[in-house]
Amino acid sequence: MLSKKYGFAVRVICLLMLVMIFVTGCSSEKTGTQNSNTRKTVKTFVDGTGKEVKISCPVDKIVCITSGVSEILYALGSADKIIGRDSYSIFPADLEKIPVMAKSSFAPNLEAIIQSAPDVVIADTMLKDDLRAKLEEAGLPVLVYTTSYPHETALVTKQMGELTGKEETAAKLIAFSDKYYQLIKDRVARLPEDKKPRVYYEWQKPYYSAGDKTPAADRIALSGGKNIAAGQKVKYPELTPEWLAGQDPQIIICMASRDAADKMKALYEEILARPALQQTTAVSQKKVYIMSWGLGTGIRSVIGSLYWAKWFHPDIFADVNPEAVHRQLLQEFYRMELKGTWVYPAAK
Repeated sequence: MLSKKYGFAVRVICLLMLVMIFVTGCSSEKTGTQNSNTRKTVKTFVDGTGKEVKISCPVDKIVCITSGVSEILYALGSADKIIGRDSYSIFPADLEKIPVMAKSSFAPNLEAIIQSAPDVVIADTMLKDDLRAKLEEAGLPVLVYTTSYPHETALVTKQMGELTGKEETAAKLIAFSDKYYQLIKDRVARLPEDKKPRVYYEWQKPYYSAGDKTPAADRIALSGGKNIAAGQKVKYPELTPEWLAGQDPQIIICMASRDAADKMKALYEEILARPALQQTTAVSQKKVYIMSWGLGTGIRSVIGSLYWAKWFHPDIFADVNPEAVHRQLLQEFYRMELKGTWVYPAAK
């Protein structure tokens, strides 16, 4: 009897050991699968400042303190990797759920960023060199870009794809943008110089403009216009009303900080009512246009360029519907519908 009990006990112990071995084996296999899915490769990036930065990719945690790149990451399907943002990264609205770690790249909360231990910090050129150095001294890779220049958007999108393992989506996004940039270039190339309108660009405050070698100047030229402030001695000049009136702008474009229709309408009416501009072609013919900053930077800047091209040359861009292109972009890459007011007056 004792022998039978002993034999039964041995069998039970053996069975338990087999179960433990099986469970352990299954756990190791699962872990191995997870590791293979997150296998990382060290890649070298040359950012918008020309600096080489080595980063282990794909990254898992990003602090992005520039709205143009935040939007690109969202469009790539990588918003879940963003653990910190700047106060201007508010589109799409889902980004507002992410903790704010900077008012802008100019004013980052270094302590919060360093404590969050991201795999990479992404900023724009407003980030001061000494602040970048402090982040790097803390062991954080830093990438700096400008997303307001049309020619740099493709670079940023490509590198964000490599950074997050979304190269295929990045290539599709670049192709979408390039298709419309090329359309603009091809049509504008056939224009004689005397058919390009004089454009006054305003941002931030009344009569504050943009001179040579600025994103606004590049986009005006791309869209087939002539920048009235091109010959100014400073990069961002504050013009006098009298000087501007003497230049007789044919088109006025003003950038608005928000997409609220009432604010855009008020800004539009304020410009039309300026005494010094009453005799200008732009005001007398009501060729004054207000645009949200959301269409002035990042991947959606191509939508802004389509609007500018159509405002400058309604005849040769009569078949182009910037609003429809905007809607398509949002549906395909942002998985959302077009809402809100992005330009005023509404496109016809």
